[in-house]
Amino acid sequence: MSCLFACGGSVAMSASASASGETTTGATGATVTGAVTETGAGATTEGVAGWSSSLEVGTEHGAFLSVWGPSPTEVYAVGGQLAAGGSRGMIFRWDGEGWDEEVLPADTPSLNWVTGAGGDVWAVGYEGAALRLEGGSWVRHPSPTESMLWGAWGAGEDEVWAVGGDGVKDEPLLLRWGGEGWESVVLPALDEGSHGLFKVWGSAADDVMIVGDRGVTLRYDGALWSALDTGSIVDLISVWGPGDGTMLSVGGRANGRLARWDGATWSGETLSIPGLNGVWVDSGGAATLVGWQGTIYSLAAGSLAPVPEESGTSLLLHAVHGFEGGPRFAVGGTLQAAPPFVGLVLVDDGS
Repeated sequence: MSCLFACGGSVAMSASASASGETTTGATGATVTGAVTETGAGATTEGVAGWSSSLEVGTEHGAFLSVWGPSPTEVYAVGGQLAAGGSRGMIFRWDGEGWDEEVLPADTPSLNWVTGAGGDVWAVGYEGAALRLEGGSWVRHPSPTESMLWGAWGAGEDEVWAVGGDGVKDEPLLLRWGGEGWESVVLPALDEGSHGLFKVWGSAADDVMIVGDRGVTLRYDGALWSALDTGSIVDLISVWGPGDGTMLSVGGRANGRLARWDGATWSGETLSIPGLNGVWVDSGGAATLVGWQGTIYSLAAGSLAPVPEESGTSLLLHAVHGFEGGPRFAVGGTLQAAPPFVGLVLVDDGS
């Protein structure tokens, strides 16, 4: 697809070999503490104030696509590696001091997103994969698709949405978990050129937003999904909000796109910055944005003027998540280049 693995293109970037801290070799269940390079992510700059390397993994694992957690001492970073004939997924868990690799079901494909839903944690990805954390173990639940799932969000344990489509030729895809299983949901008519829904987020069960290919947005009011107009056909990759009914979406390819939902309409602007992939918004409306070329930006509540932060890496960053007062986590890897990928997790502890 046009966004293959990270909703980006194919601009090759190099990564030199380096190592620091304890090194693992990809054994399932390994514990990783501090900044680690297994086979040479080598992409972070030492000594950068604010953001620094927390975890680097090599080709045995791949790149990270998403990060989320319910607390600063329970954070999950997911992703994987593309390989001939398929892919393989990974999940690492942060406990406040170090990273543990999680044991996954056999043949778990690469994973694109991790999210919470009530007390549950879900991860979704390639081949329609949908995994739920149950009693400390990841369990794969059947879904009615073998297509790509790019994102998920849940209002509660019995109300979870997942979105997908390959972005090239597939029909846009929406699934719902009602507590017993996943089922397909019929979408309203969309632009015929749209082939993927990339992320979903909501402030409540009756206020859920989906963003996707060619600037598509859909809103759920608790009863019906309706297509909305953003005034642009620039791809929107991710969406988040402070929980007050407003939301911020980011995207773009060569140039970053910001779109803001005020509860009634969308407004936006395409900026002279690299394309954006991920957004996290705190309860006050301030946002952190990540994207191409290792870019990280802060964005004041209500603003469309991002302020750059020093990330210490030139690798593509795909997702970001944080907590009030810190820490914040950003994840990505060599996603601009052809596989095999390497990956990294950055952290800003807020100090």
